[in-house]
Amino acid sequence: EQYDIDGARLRTAPYSISHTMYDMRRTSQDTPKKRTLVIIALLMILAIHAHLNLSIFTITKKSIKLENLDVYQLPSGLQEPPHMSDLDPNVLIEVGRKDIDAVHSEALIHIGAWIFVTDADGLFLLIQRGPELVTCPNAWGIVGEHTTPDEEPIETAKRGISEELGDELLDEIKSIQNLTELPQYFLIDWGKENKNRVDRQLTYIWHAQLGKRHEDLHLVLDDEVANHKWLDMDKLKKQLRKEINGTHEVFCVPTETEYYVNMINTTKLPPER
Repeated sequence: EQYDIDGARLRTAPYSISHTMYDMRRTSQDTPKKRTLVIIALLMILAIHAHLNLSIFTITKKSIKLENLDVYQLPSGLQEPPHMSDLDPNVLIEVGRKDIDAVHSEALIHIGAWIFVTDADGLFLLIQRGPELVTCPNAWGIVGEHTTPDEEPIETAKRGISEELGDELLDEIKSIQNLTELPQYFLIDWGKENKNRVDRQLTYIWHAQLGKRHEDLHLVLDDEVANHKWLDMDKLKKQLRKEINGTHEVFCVPTETEYYVNMINTTKLPPER
């Protein structure tokens, strides 16, 4: 959010010397009061951010739209794997490229990444999807990205962090690693409420641990990200379990998120010197 702070009133053409002197006296008298109000407002903003576990350094940037993705098919005779199963990417046969909307509307196999991001205290970053998105509008989740042609999996993960959270966050990564030995085959039917999209994605699951606490991070959010927050593992698991039990609609894919969260060791890092 941007705030316009009204400074001292200025005159373009003072009526007289006496009027000018009066304005100067009034300006000098009003300044301490206005400064106090500004300080109080800033303290309230900081308190709100701290209460919501938000970074105080957060702005929004325009999202980058992908044009085409490589699409694949399974070899003849190989049965389609079940949802969330290991799949060797070398078995896939590349059959061309399609734009991202066609990939989902035609249920074509493509490659992507999920990235769990934790700060130095082991808190998980959750991002809220924008209301204009077709799939899971307004729902909470983690960083996700599609793999572009000729892109290595680790490059997809880093680009996802850069595009959704800002370039500066790449410099704060202490470690990034796969959570599974092989990428996971996702088969998700989003239903009528999501324009009957079907997601067939070979997904690399990553955990990126940052070297700073979230209060010290500078996030530059993609404009498709409506909000963000940081949760410790216990709170995250409780919220995921509530969603899985059907108590309210909060997370985009709670079952899958919970499954991979359980693989993460959130070691608290020592403070930087």
